Amino acid sequence: MEGAIPNDLWCLSSLESLDVSENHIRCIPDGIIQLSNLMELHMNHCPMLEEIPELPSSLRVINAHGCPCLETLLSDPTHLFWSYLLNCFKSYTEYFGYNRDLYFPRIQITIPGSSGIPEWIRDKSTGCEVRIELPENWYKDDSFLGFALFFHYLPLDNDDNDDNDYGYESSISFADQPEETLPLRLLPNNCRTYDIGGLLDREVNEIYKEVGTSDPALYVFYFPEIAIPEKYRSRQWNNFKACLNYSFQCGNNRAFKVKSCGIQLIYAKAQDHHQKRSRHHPTEDHPHHKRSRHA
Repeated sequence: MEGAIPNDLWCLSSLESLDVSENHIRCIPDGIIQLSNLMELHMNHCPMLEEIPELPSSLRVINAHGCPCLETLLSDPTHLFWSYLLNCFKSYTEYFGYNRDLYFPRIQITIPGSSGIPEWIRDKSTGCEVRIELPENWYKDDSFLGFALFFHYLPLDNDDNDDNDYGYESSISFADQPEETLPLRLLPNNCRTYDIGGLLDREVNEIYKEVGTSDPALYVFYFPEIAIPEKYRSRQWNNFKACLNYSFQCGNNRAFKVKSCGIQLIYAKAQDHHQKRSRHHPTEDHPHHKRSRHA
């Protein structure tokens, strides 16, 4: 494909998974919104990709690892991409309400991450574990949708590439009861593509020489509040914890490991979120609240 996706692709209304990784595309066409059953969108290692349009709310997995032109845009909390994700999360939250037996209650996103955890994420920490104190009566707040969990992956140094240095641990729990974890498996997908020098031409390879061939990644998991079991819905449980200690491979490249993480509470009504959080952060605005003022 010479920089474009065929227009007749958008007629496939039953399409559930689309992979346009390792291509010359500069944008995802607006027609993607017509794919009302699309659940997975993979666009890894498209070095010229500059823009993502409005996305179908049916999406549950979005992978855009190794797309350096996207990073500046997605680091802006007012970028519409975050509003698109919120629409997907609202849709999924409603869907999960009717399907409580789902084994993996989350939406998973992978985007460029050389800048680390976004500055507008208030609660963050180094390492693979992050905690947050929930607002009082969080379990009674109808506008509280859930959590956005951010994990920043960096390539391992040679000195760090030791099996004894990391293992596998993924959990969401209330810090008061660490032995009781919530029903969620936090596990990023390995990047299956990315064959530098094989599929990509000289122009693309020149771009990769500048940005490197082991691009940091930011994994974002959206976890709905309604997935929390009833026994935790009381004032007693307000110290929420997420942990992801897992290393992954990108094609034949070296391993990546979590270096920092963050957590953000997600509300359906942005003004409610801003008022609640302003008690602790009076000078900061929630990203969706900012956007709503401009809209």
